[in-house]
Amino acid sequence: MFLMWLIKNQPDPLPKKIALFTLLLPVFLSWTCTGTHAPEVTSTGDTIVLRSSYIRDSVVTIDTLDIVFYIPVGAHAALTSKRPLKTEKDVIFCCAAAFTLLENNKIDGLFIENGKTVVRTVNHHLGGGIIIPSPTSTGKTRIFGTEMGATLDSALIDSIQRTSSSFFQQIQMVRDGQPLVFRKDVSRFQRRAICILNGEAVVVETKWPCTLQKFADVLKKSGINDALYVDMGSWDEGWYRDERSAMHTIGMMKNSTGRQSNWFVFRGQ
Repeated sequence: MFLMWLIKNQPDPLPKKIALFTLLLPVFLSWTCTGTHAPEVTSTGDTIVLRSSYIRDSVVTIDTLDIVFYIPVGAHAALTSKRPLKTEKDVIFCCAAAFTLLENNKIDGLFIENGKTVVRTVNHHLGGGIIIPSPTSTGKTRIFGTEMGATLDSALIDSIQRTSSSFFQQIQMVRDGQPLVFRKDVSRFQRRAICILNGEAVVVETKWPCTLQKFADVLKKSGINDALYVDMGSWDEGWYRDERSAMHTIGMMKNSTGRQSNWFVFRGQ
């Protein structure tokens, strides 16, 4: 809340606000991911229930676009082809990840879950991918360009399998701190992406519909180093758990929730 107040009450013009945001958010993210966490204040009778893992959300406005940062506290990224349930207390964030094929409701593109290849077929129309390390690994989540799937060869697949990591293909929005170009796509939807900020995975979404280009440009200005899109449109429904254990549903359309085929999650305790 302090970060939001500080940004909104700065008298300086927008570029200075963005600079202030990009300076402070990595520090804030580092504290939430690794520091001592404030206990939740949910009470059961006279007992205060403590949560050590949850999602901290933060809203900022950049270039007139409101964006929400979903920052995991005491949790790690994961990928699953089995629908997570809201009753699973260790799942603190959930959203659709890879695209779903319209003709058969199956996962679109190469998909590896904890070292097991679920879909081997590479989509050569998608230019980005993400490797999510095993929760027992000390590795970091990594987003990278795939040269339209050309780099997704047997050697890379074997490496992901051998380390029990996870992987899926998607549209890369930001690469090495620079937004990619999407000038031909003028459609407007709510947008969401898995992002690397200060070396850690977070999820960022817009509060209102916008073009892919606007989203990519704003992600870059907010200090994102790499970003990978996730399935949206009518597949946009997701949810997260806050520090009070309250559940929040996200997404604007939600018409195809039942057809979602795979999910990106943050798992905690």
